[in-house]
Amino acid sequence: MLINANLAKLNAKDTVVLANNRQVLAFKKTFATQHGNTQLPKILSWEQYLRHTWRQISPNSNLRFIDQIESRHLIKQSMQKLGQNTDQRLLDEVVKNNDYCANHLIDLSELTRSKIRSSELFSTWINAYKNTKSTLGLIDLHNLPNLIIEADTLITKLHIYGFKTLTPQQQLLFDTIGYQQISALNSHHISALTFDTTTSEIFKAAKWAKAHFDNNSDKSVVIVSPQLNNIQHQLSSIFDQVFDDLLTEIGQKSYNISLGLRLNQYPLIQDLLSILTLSTQLQCNKIQSTLFNQIATCVYVSGYQQERSARNLLMNQVLALSVDEFGLDKIDKALSKCPILKAIIDNIKCEKSTNNTLESHLLAFNSTLKTWGFATDRNLSSTEYQLFNKYLQTSLGLNRLSLYDAKVSVQSAITQLNNLTTQVIFQAQASKTNIQILGALEAQGLYFDEAWVLGMTNQFLPARLNSPRFIAADISTKHQIPHTNYELIATDAKNTLESLSSLADKVVFSYALTCLESEQLPSPLVAFSPTINTNHIQKISPITLESIDDTHTTHLEKLKVKSGVRILKDQMACAFKGFAHRLNTPSFDAPHIGMNRLEQGNIIHNTLEYIYREITSKEQLLALSAKELDSLILNKINVALRRHPNSGFKKIEKLRLSHLVHTFIEADKLREDFCVLATEQNITANIANLEFETRLDRLDQMSNGDKIIFDYKTGATSIASWCGNAISEPQLPIYTLTNNVQGAAFIELASNKISFKGLSKDPDSLPKQSKYKGKCQDWDEQLKIWKQTLNTASFDFQNGIATVLPNKNACDYCEFDLFCRVEK
Repeated sequence: MLINANLAKLNAKDTVVLANNRQVLAFKKTFATQHGNTQLPKILSWEQYLRHTWRQISPNSNLRFIDQIESRHLIKQSMQKLGQNTDQRLLDEVVKNNDYCANHLIDLSELTRSKIRSSELFSTWINAYKNTKSTLGLIDLHNLPNLIIEADTLITKLHIYGFKTLTPQQQLLFDTIGYQQISALNSHHISALTFDTTTSEIFKAAKWAKAHFDNNSDKSVVIVSPQLNNIQHQLSSIFDQVFDDLLTEIGQKSYNISLGLRLNQYPLIQDLLSILTLSTQLQCNKIQSTLFNQIATCVYVSGYQQERSARNLLMNQVLALSVDEFGLDKIDKALSKCPILKAIIDNIKCEKSTNNTLESHLLAFNSTLKTWGFATDRNLSSTEYQLFNKYLQTSLGLNRLSLYDAKVSVQSAITQLNNLTTQVIFQAQASKTNIQILGALEAQGLYFDEAWVLGMTNQFLPARLNSPRFIAADISTKHQIPHTNYELIATDAKNTLESLSSLADKVVFSYALTCLESEQLPSPLVAFSPTINTNHIQKISPITLESIDDTHTTHLEKLKVKSGVRILKDQMACAFKGFAHRLNTPSFDAPHIGMNRLEQGNIIHNTLEYIYREITSKEQLLALSAKELDSLILNKINVALRRHPNSGFKKIEKLRLSHLVHTFIEADKLREDFCVLATEQNITANIANLEFETRLDRLDQMSNGDKIIFDYKTGATSIASWCGNAISEPQLPIYTLTNNVQGAAFIELASNKISFKGLSKDPDSLPKQSKYKGKCQDWDEQLKIWKQTLNTASFDFQNGIATVLPNKNACDYCEFDLFCRVEK
């Protein structure tokens, strides 16, 4: 990083003033390159020059210089004394407009005469601020140019470089002292590229930078982004991928993004400030739940590693309280499991918070952080270490602000500390790399071997109109505040384009047609080709396709499976659907309100199980009086519903169940004599060596000795589903083949009718039903068919048959549709 200028005529006696600190570093490096070991001239930024010169001409001045922190605080105080409520945004705007007035030589009386209420208010606030400074013998940065101009001292003429446009204040000072402009050498070649998306644009720029880095790591390369604040995360993500810098410390990356964040935007500082706030809450035992959980699980608090699990359990305890605020007595037991944290909290509770000076509060804050063992229990990363040191430096601002405030509360002091961290922009020390990513202002006046400027849209050049909030439009234009009229915008756009074009001998300008799905237009100052650049897209060469048979997989080794009934059902419906069970993909219940159909089915099953465990025959059923039956049914329904919380849904379900169970039992009384042998019994089924557990709903023995298996169903059923090429409901046929029984039937539990649908060796073993049996055969013949059909399905599943050939209803409600290609 250099500057593109001939410095041959400069020597050690000269003074050079530059626009910013980055230019100062580049100028020094350039001078050393051109002059070798010759002593450097005095090279200063604009702000450095003002302070240095004022100290030189007024070494014994009684005036005290205040920095931006104190200046901002005094402006805020002046506004509040005049009855104005201040927030961060309003204060930012007032400070910015005060800068405009100073830099563009706008007298406050001019604003007062404008008769515009906002301008008059602003003038009153700033006049009050100036009076405060005068009373206290203070000066700020804006006072220095006038003090230097009015000084009766001969000041060495200057050389200046890097100012895109001089402000009236700068022009007046330089004219008074005398100066010579150092001109940049302009010899450059521009190319303009168009991309489809911002991602493509950044990706291509990253690969371009990587190629230069790989070919010659000593070559200086810059990528300039006018929207650096908005796309910094996208930039860093793409550059990390291209440079393989993922999970790499900032100081060790192959590139450097020159963009910091406000100090209080970093997690370490956020936790630090939260600890101070929580400490005040602990002392009054009125604790915010979210804040407590944040600090209880904070990695910077002493003992976190030793008590990590216990502290997470403590957090769960606080969440279980379901309150915004709580007292420590609510978590005594859980807190006792975290002895280190409990000791810290006990010590904090003993401290008393009182109104005090900001200086005293700062000492107390440091003591509080020490009690919490903040940032002492683990090794800080390089970035964290730099952050904490920056905080310590920034917090000293409370000592200076203590001069202007009487005693304040702890919370007010914490707010002041937070405001200080808001004003400080921090960036961790970057690696010494020649790949730089800069904003447009930062790149101004610099020179590199190669340059790429992203985002050259019409939103960047020309700039938008700027209307200062407290300065009238005619006054803004008269004093040439940037971007306040179209003529100034055009001039600034021309200067900006010239500055960007001078970044290197070869400069690439680019823009993207879309950014986050929003359309963009190119800057009218650059001639972009309408052709979209696609060089960043990897060329794909066709390869020879290989056909494989994917309808057959490996033989099943473990023959003991789960959900065997479902597996065989799906294997018969669609071989691929059966195979998909081998993938062991979890299934999830769809969200629902109240009780879903599955829950309702389980409840009716459980209710009938409880009843028929107690009443085991038709004789016992008939012996019950109406009152006894009502009591029995109600009791068993309550037991079946006991795990469900009380709600309107539960009340409705209880009424529905009562009606349904009464209807069923009345139908059950009409059957031939029976004895209940088992209900909801677990059995082991074996179909062609495929073994699995299943459960039968009910097994009855009739008076003729026949055993009948029943399956409760709350939906429509048909025994035709048993008798076809595929058994669509194989549960009862599997039970039948596994147990020595003489019949099987569905008990269809509908609200308006109870139906028995099944097959039996003796027709009298089942209640009268429709004579339509579809393709079903007599009992003994049907058993043989079931055995053959189920054995075939079992062998197909074991042998890995996975043909995608579903039958008519196989795809309905299929949970494997994302795997299947039947419609692709």
